[in-house]
Order: sequence, then structure tokens, then C-alpha cells
Amino acid sequence: MEIDELGKIKEAIACLKQTVAEGRKASNVDIRLMLSNIKKSRSLVRDLHAAEGDAAYSAALSGLLGSLSTHEELLQQKIAQLNQGPAADSPPDAQARPDCGDQFNRNRESIIKATIVSDGKLGFADVVGLSEAKRSLHDSIIMPLEYPHLFSGGRKPWRRILLYGPPGTGKTRLAQALSTEVGATFYCVSSGDLVSSFFGESEKLIKELFHDACSQPGQSVIFMDEVDSVCRARHSGEDDSTRRIKTELLIQMESSERRGATSLFLLCATNCPWDLDKAFLRRFQKRIYIPLPDRACRIELMKLNCRGNSVSLREADWQTLADATEGYSGSDLSVLTNGALFQPIRDL
Repeated sequence: MEIDELGKIKEAIACLKQTVAEGRKASNVDIRLMLSNIKKSRSLVRDLHAAEGDAAYSAALSGLLGSLSTHEELLQQKIAQLNQGPAADSPPDAQARPDCGDQFNRNRESIIKATIVSDGKLGFADVVGLSEAKRSLHDSIIMPLEYPHLFSGGRKPWRRILLYGPPGTGKTRLAQALSTEVGATFYCVSSGDLVSSFFGESEKLIKELFHDACSQPGQSVIFMDEVDSVCRARHSGEDDSTRRIKTELLIQMESSERRGATSLFLLCATNCPWDLDKAFLRRFQKRIYIPLPDRACRIELMKLNCRGNSVSLREADWQTLADATEGYSGSDLSVLTNGALFQPIRDL
């Protein structure tokens, strides 16, 4: 990295730190100073983006530019509203709130809609292996929907399920297949979708996510991947925003059932169940282990990944590959076979 680029990065970070510090003041917040710093940061990031040759870094800088532009627009709106002042017959600050509020509402709606996965072609038959996990999901979710008269009184279906196991074993794919099997709207949510830099926005996002899922005409499945990144065990040094996010998520997990939301299912996935807060673990009615693929599944997965390509391997060769890939996940096998399929192209 060149010295000039490093200097611009440090300057942009300094401006953003000053903006955050100013915004956290309890009173006498200098909004114009915040706007000036945001503009300066955006100018520096724009220069870095224009000079960046790496595609991944360029995409990250592009996303940062979009976020800074949104912050700049909101601050400009706030300054304009403060300059206009409240109407004579309105309570103080009443005129300053609607526009910013509408902007936040639109942003939340956009984020939630972006988590909906519309491709409903993936079913249980398309998921290799995981027979025990599929059976557990069938018994806990699909069967109660097909035979509701059997689930009354003390016999209730599970609506909050934790999928745990090594990374790359198909937890997301299994959750999406389940939503197809029950004809549900599938929300695929990551921790990044729920965390906002604006005060109180993360809690509103979580609340509106559950509200949107409950308001769908049919069944809904909310799948939260890597839930341990949001729901880690609480400790004394935890910041207030993280604690509020956890509290709101706990409230929604409980209140959705109290409201009688029989059409909503919550599936969460983690590679580190031991890191989860005990309060969250207690609220999962069923925990399903998603293991690494066994020998037969590894062969099936490799054959599936090679489908559509001319592969000259005997059954004995597949058996040898299965022995050599002991401990590989489905994701590992996908990377392995893709690399092997690229080898003939490299030899050209």
C-alpha cells in the first residue's frame, strides 16, 4: 500500500471517529461538524475507490461510499429542518422528525425485503445426506402442518430450532429446503442485516422483521445464520447497543409465540453453540446436530459437483477419494472438485 493511500485511510478514520464522538454527546451536538467530517471522509474514500485495482476491496469501498452518502443526506435534512424551525402550532421538533423517520422506515423495509429468498425450487430431495436432521425437521414442523389435529393439548410443534455443527455442512441449504417443503416465505438473515450504526435502529429492525414474517399470508421461516455473532454470552464489558439487540431478540422470540403466531418458524444456525448465551439456548425448543458427511455422502457430493462434466473415474477411484477426504465438509468437497475441474483448463 502506498504512503499516500495509507494517509488517506488514517484521515478518513479520524474524521469518522470525530463524527461518532460528536454524535454521542448528550447535548449541544454540532451537526454541521458531523456533516463536514462525513463529507471529508466520503471524498477520501472516493479517491481510494478510484485508485483501487482489487475487485474485493473496490466493492467494499463502494458499499462504504453508499453508507456515507446516506448519512450525509440524513444530516443535510436535519440541518435544513432545524433552519426552518417548527411550525407555530406544532410541538418543538415536530417538524424535524417525519422526513428522517420516513427515510429510516424505508431503509428498514428495504433491508427486510432483501433478506427474502424467492427461489423455492430447493427441497429435501436436493439435500444430500442429513437424513436424521431432515427427519427431525419433518416431525417437528411438516407433520404438525399436515396433521394439525394430532398436535393439541400438551403435544405442540417446535417453532424455535437451533441447527449446530461444523461449518460448511449445509445448515443454510437445509433451512431453505424446509421452507420449500412447507411453501413458506424464507427470510435468510445474517448478523450484518440486523446491526445498524444509528441508535435504536437495530432493535426496530428485529421487531419489524418478526412483524413482517408474521404478516405473511402463509407460513414463514426466519433463518438466522451464525447467530452466535449476535447472541454470545453476556458479560460486564459488553456495550449497551449489543445488550439492547439481545434483549429485543429475546423479546421477539417469546412474544411471537404469545401472540399465537402459528405460521412463523425460527431456525438459527451456529458453528459454536457453546458461545451462545444461556437465555437463548433455553428458548430453542429443539437442537439438531448437522454432522460432517459420511463416506457415502462424500462420494455422492463429489459426483453431484462433477455433474455436467466429463469425468473418467471408476468406482474404485471414488472410493479412494472418499478415504482421502475423511473429515471434509460439503463446502470443502465443493472447493476440491471445482479445483480439480479447473485443472484441464490450466493445462491448455
